[in-house]
Amino acid sequence: MLNIEDYRMKDRISKQELMEMYKVDRSTIENWKKNYNLPLIEINSHSKFVRRDELIEWENNQTMKRDTQK
Repeated sequence: MLNIEDYRMKDRISKQELMEMYKVDRSTIENWKKNYNLPLIEINSHSKFVRRDELIEWENNQTMKRDTQK
């Protein structure tokens, strides 16, 4: 049975996992954070993550922005 902390950790995607998911490098992730408001949370310089639900919302917003610019 998952406790609340396990659930919270499971719901997080690390910066490294993002890089693997999107097949991009660190600088791209940082660019998305700076210029496209990727909701990346920085715990310290070596620990960054995004919450799964916030990532999905961010993706949807990026798609909508692209669609309206066409």
